[in-house]
Amino acid sequence: MPDLRTLPLVNASVPDGALFGEAVARLFEAQVPAIAVLGSGERVVGVLSELDVLRAVFPAYLAELRQTAFLEDDSTALQERAWEARTRRATDFVRRVEPLDGDDSVTHAAERFLHTGEQALPVVEGERFIGMLSVAALCHARLDRAGPGD
Repeated sequence: MPDLRTLPLVNASVPDGALFGEAVARLFEAQVPAIAVLGSGERVVGVLSELDVLRAVFPAYLAELRQTAFLEDDSTALQERAWEARTRRATDFVRRVEPLDGDDSVTHAAERFLHTGEQALPVVEGERFIGMLSVAALCHARLDRAGPGD
């Protein structure tokens, strides 16, 4: 069975000293749902996902609401919140996740995605980051390899 190194991993990361705005730009440029934030020795210290960006630029209470029809957007407050987030360090917004190992099977990766709800996870060799694996890339690779007797 192939290991994760044979899949299309995306080199999507920023150093732990990066500002949030820089990390968001890299996230959008990489076109994956999450990027790795790396400490010394290319060790993964956390991930920054599209949902983390959403949480950073909108008020936290939105997660508690079931509907927002009664709210009016306060453009000034939202702009200030986004500006404040851009100038903070990316590490203020990262979440710790257990990385996948390059030797892991595709079945193990699928199980991790299903149990964590993550859309992309870092893949490492030892403690060194080798790339991000997304749910889409895993499914695409699996479907491309599917065939009679597979």
